[in-house]
Amino acid sequence: MTEWKVPATKPYFSEEDIAYITEKFKDILRGNSFLTMGKYGSEFEEKFARFTGTKFAVGCNSGTSALELICRALNVSGMEVILPSNTFVASANAIINAGGIPVFADCGDDMCLDADDAIKRITPKTAAIMQVHIGGIVSSSTFKLQKVCKERNIHFIEDAAQAHGSELNGVKAGAFGVASGFSFFSTKVMTTGEGGMVTTNDAALAEKMKSLREFGKVKSGIYINYYTAMGYNWRLPEVASLMGIRQLASLPVFVKRRQHLAKIYDDEFASHPDIKLVEPADKKGHNYFKYLIILPNHDRAAVHKALESASVQPSGYVYELPLHKQPVFPESNKLHLPKTEYVCEHHLCLPIFYSMTDEQAHHVAATLKEILKKKA
Repeated sequence: MTEWKVPATKPYFSEEDIAYITEKFKDILRGNSFLTMGKYGSEFEEKFARFTGTKFAVGCNSGTSALELICRALNVSGMEVILPSNTFVASANAIINAGGIPVFADCGDDMCLDADDAIKRITPKTAAIMQVHIGGIVSSSTFKLQKVCKERNIHFIEDAAQAHGSELNGVKAGAFGVASGFSFFSTKVMTTGEGGMVTTNDAALAEKMKSLREFGKVKSGIYINYYTAMGYNWRLPEVASLMGIRQLASLPVFVKRRQHLAKIYDDEFASHPDIKLVEPADKKGHNYFKYLIILPNHDRAAVHKALESASVQPSGYVYELPLHKQPVFPESNKLHLPKTEYVCEHHLCLPIFYSMTDEQAHHVAATLKEILKKKA
């Protein structure tokens, strides 16, 4: 196993968090709460909804499940859902698994969905537009897409898997769409190891998703196992909810620290001829899940390998190969989305995480600049 001088990311739980989680988990194991979707699951949902500024939250076992719950609850089966090609495969999988048809669109300079290109792809079969907050960026295109969806009676969905704590003009990610899906995977700004959450202001939608996450059952009189839809086992374990409660409490501090580290990078790379920064619309509202740069003049793969050789681990891409060029979507392989193809080929994500030191950030910047200088 590589000993990184600077790893790509690292989860953080304080000693107080560890003591809380350990003690409460003992309480669960002693039978004082159900092991899955018990009192801590409800507490996590309530607190997460309050944080995002929505009325309801529905916990589940992954961000992928969260997105599919939304697509199933909105009944996109047989209909089209427009989404950026520059996203994780789960965004498209959720649509397909719910019976929908993904329609890939181009991105803008901020690597998020290009509103004009998405609007051009609306047809009578369009059920929804899915905005993906890539790298935690809530794009200014969100407002335009939100408006168009309302005017044309199309659902506006947020894939907020990477956007915990991000906001745009004072509105939190998760509060723009009819429903929004979050992931709590190990690399995220806040994590439960595995887990997901849907936020919404629609009470009926929330109840439908709570049923779908548990096989599609509803309570009917004395009957517990009464099924009204085809659902799945997508419940969130109580121990994950315990982690989520503590991580959510620390989220503003996590984001503030990441913003500080991003400022170090910004200052280090200011006016550098070989580094173009990917600028969020709202820097004060960006969670910096990823620190994104474009390398217009260098072989990205060579720079990546050189960083690894210097014991600096680049963060995972968002994304290396767009979905319309992936072998799993052969029907879209001939589609040309120029901006998406360019940014996917030329961007790089630098290490950034809560416990990263200022010295490590300066070291990453110095290392990258030296590599670019040598490869000029």
